[in-house]
This record gives sequence, C-alpha cells and structure tokens, in this order.
Amino acid sequence: MEAPPGRYRVEEKDGRLVVIDNATGAPISSTMPPPAPMRGPGLSSAPIVEGRGAIDGAADFLLGIAVSEWDSAGRAVVHWKWKQNKQERRWDAALDRGQQRRLGRALLGLCAAPLLVLSFILLEGAAMWLGIALTLPPILWASHAIHRLQSETAGQMPPGGS
Repeated sequence: MEAPPGRYRVEEKDGRLVVIDNATGAPISSTMPPPAPMRGPGLSSAPIVEGRGAIDGAADFLLGIAVSEWDSAGRAVVHWKWKQNKQERRWDAALDRGQQRRLGRALLGLCAAPLLVLSFILLEGAAMWLGIALTLPPILWASHAIHRLQSETAGQMPPGGS
C-alpha cells in the first residue's frame, strides 16, 4: 500500500528551494521575505554602545572636586591661580564635554601616581625604586595634558564670566 501523493513538492531552482503546489503546478508564494544579502564581514545584530566605565566615573568625581563652578550650558568653569617663578599665574576657562573628560583623567593620573609609590614602599627595598620609576610616566602625562588644556582654552571664557 502506497501513500497518496502529497499536495506539495520541493524543487531546487537557481540555488534556492522552491515549494510547488502539485494541484496547480505553480510555486507557492513565500510568507517570509528572503534574507537580506550580507554586506560585510563584521555584521552584528545590535550596535555596541559605549558605557561609562570606572575610570571615567573616578575622573568625573575628581573633576567635581577640582571645579567649583558650572555655567548654564553644563560646562565646567575653571578659575585656578598659582605662583610660578614668583609670578602669579591664572587659568580661567569654560571647558566643553571632551575637555572636561581630559581634565578629569589628568587629575586621576596625578592622584593614582602616589598610590604606586606607597604600594612599593610597603614592599621595601629595591621595589621602592621600581615604584618611583613607575610613578613618573603618569605624572608627566597628566601635567602635559593639563598644560595642553591650558594652551587650548586660553581666553575662552563664557560671556559674563568672571
């Protein structure tokens, strides 16, 4: 005993499988759209969104301590005074979002450097000198980053700024 013929059959046409209705001989229309063609080697289902990490959180915290004034646009307003070669110097500037991030990270570099020395001092001996050597790069990088910010923002105060 043989099974009765089915209502549909599957054939291959142009490298794709097509369902044919045996009663009419016509292809069945697909209810699903064909897959989109591949457009590159690195397709992902969802875009990667950068989050705020621990370093940026600590940098924002230090920025909040170092800057006491914010303008109506949300920019940090810096008013720093110091003496250099017996002359008083000032840095007055309104920092945009990117500059605030750079200043916060530079402050983080200045604060993290002594922690290396302290940790290596606790180890004693030659490790202390290793700590001092590892402290120099973050301090130099941070001071250079702050100096670059000062030169970039020279005279960039918001209207009505003091």
